[in-house]
Amino acid sequence: MKDQKAKDIASSLRDMEITAAQLRELIVAMSPHDLLGYIYTQHSTKLMTYQSATTKEKEAINLKELIDEYQFLLEYIHAVLASDAAPDEMIFDKNQCTKLFELSSELRKQAIVFAFHSSNNTKSGVFGPDTAQIEFLAKVAWITLRGNRYQVLEEEFYRYVLMPHDDILKELYDVSAPEIAVGFQEMANAMQWGQFSALKVFRDQFDAIQNFEAKPQSEMQEAEKEAWASEYADRIEIAQQAWDDMFLGGNANVSRHTKLPKKLLADLAYKRGEETEFFATGDYAGTPYRTLPARRKPLIKIGSDFYAVDPSFARDGGYRALLHNILKRKPDYKKIFEDRQKTMSESAFADILMNQLPEASVY
Repeated sequence: MKDQKAKDIASSLRDMEITAAQLRELIVAMSPHDLLGYIYTQHSTKLMTYQSATTKEKEAINLKELIDEYQFLLEYIHAVLASDAAPDEMIFDKNQCTKLFELSSELRKQAIVFAFHSSNNTKSGVFGPDTAQIEFLAKVAWITLRGNRYQVLEEEFYRYVLMPHDDILKELYDVSAPEIAVGFQEMANAMQWGQFSALKVFRDQFDAIQNFEAKPQSEMQEAEKEAWASEYADRIEIAQQAWDDMFLGGNANVSRHTKLPKKLLADLAYKRGEETEFFATGDYAGTPYRTLPARRKPLIKIGSDFYAVDPSFARDGGYRALLHNILKRKPDYKKIFEDRQKTMSESAFADILMNQLPEASVY
């Protein structure tokens, strides 16, 4: 019995590692712009289908599972881009994308199976007879803890937690805490609404051209024609950006959609092939039981621009990465940094709820 449990653990671990390696191979072979554009478009299409469905139809759709499916795959795409340099030749293949979704779903299931087998082998521990169940729940939470939250409060969060370091941020990045907060909100907005905004741009462009062509040319003043010709060049550029946002992952391009300085974005981003630990040889190589790179640095540098491939960890990973780089760039700030963090975190609850609980006593 004991030998069989050990075999089950080893087998489920090996299955995860094989699937992760297959995911890696497929992702690295495809153009990241085409791949991201396809995935974001598929996600938006399914969400729109859900929103327009009847109540009965919605009951048959597991919206949480849909979000988890895309979130998990995006986090793996981030991991592969961070771990592998871009090959000389990359070809987008829609059929391979279908295979990607299948492998991603399979890896999530395998990770849960491993959680069961490895936890079931635990007979005692700090939680007594409940140790095995708590271990299982902790492992499942580690696998599924992604993507399930609103992204409308990024600016409020970052403004509050970064204000204690406002002077240092200005010194290091030439940008204030409130400006950084706005940048993270712009990042979240672009990920949430970028494709829908791009679609509106296309509709507006189409209407403008229709209205122009509907006018009899003989009735138009020469100045009006020249103004349209001048404006047309700008419209072409706007349409190209909208095309990128809709179909080439441009909604994740934070270089375009935020005013955050390049120096700050670089501190939050991996270069292609920079990450060396996630797929390194050894147990759990490439599996969700290693820390995925998005939790350390949420951005990826693709070409000359920075992308937020994974939308969910921009807040959490971004905050930790930013604090880490503040101390890395200014190590003599450590003691003051710790004091400021302590003051901010200990007073946050009462401070934030001051208006809601005006007569409360603070201990």
